[in-house]
Amino acid sequence: MSRTPLITDEERNQLHPLLSLIRDPDQLYACTTAGEFFDCDDHALMAFQIWRRMGRSNEATGAAWRRLMESDCPTHDVMALVAFHVFHELDKD
Repeated sequence: MSRTPLITDEERNQLHPLLSLIRDPDQLYACTTAGEFFDCDDHALMAFQIWRRMGRSNEATGAAWRRLMESDCPTHDVMALVAFHVFHELDKD
């Protein structure tokens, strides 16, 4: 069984412009209902995993995020989190 790469060059190119939507990652955090701190890296990893699970569909990812988080976050903002993970975390490896 062949494995799909974590991200293709074409996907990277499509995501790159969205990265500019996250101006200050240090301001993107939340405290969960259980009292746990969730920073930008945590949100970005979750968005990336949802994107992979939703077949790399931006619209499906946005819809899944809104259902899971019970929010009205626009799809492009969710995809900015995916881009943040791709360009800040995957590039570390």
